[in-house]
Amino acid sequence: MPPSAARSFVWSIDPGAVVDQLGMNAPLVRTVPLRRPRGSEWIGHIPFAFWLVGALRPRLFVELGAHSGASYAAFCQAIRELGLDSRAFAIDTWQGDEQAGFYGEDIHADLLAFNTAEFDGFSTLLRMTFDEALPTFADGSIDLLHIDGFHSYEAVRHDFESWRPKLGPNAVVLFHDSYEFHPGFGVYQLFAELSERYPHFEFHHGHGLGVIGMSDRVPEPLGGLLRPAGWKKGPFNGFRLRRERRIRAHFARLGGAVS
Repeated sequence: MPPSAARSFVWSIDPGAVVDQLGMNAPLVRTVPLRRPRGSEWIGHIPFAFWLVGALRPRLFVELGAHSGASYAAFCQAIRELGLDSRAFAIDTWQGDEQAGFYGEDIHADLLAFNTAEFDGFSTLLRMTFDEALPTFADGSIDLLHIDGFHSYEAVRHDFESWRPKLGPNAVVLFHDSYEFHPGFGVYQLFAELSERYPHFEFHHGHGLGVIGMSDRVPEPLGGLLRPAGWKKGPFNGFRLRRERRIRAHFARLGGAVS
């Protein structure tokens, strides 16, 4: 088996250099987002979304739970800016739920008009439940999956397990609200379980964004970000922890600037 991207990545001896070494100051990362819906907690993660698309270059991106489109539009904007030959799909009923609140037809209508104007050539909104959308996608076809539906442990686990067969061998899965601990929210619990089995990283701002790599063969910039599966804090991890603090602070600062 060839060495993983994470193991083959050569780090600078300066933990502060990690942001530049991983391309996290690239012009795309600092691009002004086209869509910033008022009140969306996802806006603070848009600079990371831009970076991730550049690092992963997904051929197929799927989002479960788009709401007003802050995250979905960011991923699509990055795909367009990079000129990727990609397809993107947002799946939602656009009715809301007990956690996000229920809303009218205006949310879907507004996002549909925006998507048609900006990304019509490669992006599709599918108005249905997540389970209903499953037959639309071939097994092993999805390179980047963003799960942001109902946030109970049972619901998010169901979403992940249902969609796992659709993921490519080196896919990346994102979980919003991974650092939200209010009653009824269980993303943090599932993310902790998956972190024992898969390479991972987590941002703490904007209610948290968990990143899971389905293998250790992701592209090098992303491999340089992710912790190995089952990683534990120990007496010799100081260098990694300093790098991670620098990365989190960098994207929290950029996210705050666009929020």
